[in-house]
Amino acid sequence: GIIQGMGMGLTEDFDDLKVHTSLQKCGIPYPNDAPDDFELLYLETPRPAGLLGQSGVGEVSMTSVHPACANAIYNAVGARVLRMPAIPERIKAALGK
Repeated sequence: GIIQGMGMGLTEDFDDLKVHTSLQKCGIPYPNDAPDDFELLYLETPRPAGLLGQSGVGEVSMTSVHPACANAIYNAVGARVLRMPAIPERIKAALGK
């Protein structure tokens, strides 16, 4: 989910379907695009209604990654990118404002 959020924030672009004709051309991250080292913290909160107390996480793990990418860009260069993905052209345009 974290890598999926990074793709959403930095590389995935599905706007022009004539150019982006495959998942590879749309900027889907590959395993080699993932950081080598990051820390995951797990919090166990059993849910009595779920099977064996389980619950799902699904998209929750990716919901904060793309805003974090936008904030990291803002903190680094002072440009606020408001449309994802934050591709170089959009960062450059934001720098010009």
